[in-house]
Amino acid sequence: MNEFRKFTKNENQYVMKTQYGFGLVVVAGMAAFTIGGIYIKNTAMIWIFGVLTVLCLISIFQQSFSIDMDRREFVIKNGLINKPVQIPITDFINFELVKVKQNLITTNVSLNLYYRKDNKEKCTGIAQGFTTKSMQILMNEINDIIELNEHSRKI
Repeated sequence: MNEFRKFTKNENQYVMKTQYGFGLVVVAGMAAFTIGGIYIKNTAMIWIFGVLTVLCLISIFQQSFSIDMDRREFVIKNGLINKPVQIPITDFINFELVKVKQNLITTNVSLNLYYRKDNKEKCTGIAQGFTTKSMQILMNEINDIIELNEHSRKI
């Protein structure tokens, strides 16, 4: 039995652990602007960045990704308003690892999932971080979960 670093197993459902790193950096940046607005006594800046800070913080806890092997689907919830998206594993096409660099410094790495819906190729984000290695580990664990459960049902 594999022990996964990025997932917790609940019966036949694998739920990704909450990724705080990238989101908390964004929240900290917005909170800094809010504090800066307090310091320079700019009410508009305080309200705008204060509300954005709270919304981003709530969004961190709303985001989820799980693999339900009983129903053979991925369940992805991104953002505050979006409904969870159920993607059958049979519709899964591939992963995309996007790395954004500025002046030789990696500023963002995101893992996206491509799938087919209504004969169109669609894309949704799974996770964001600062290192390619953490996203690669996540992608490898997703592949391991899918392969582990595919072979366990064969006779």
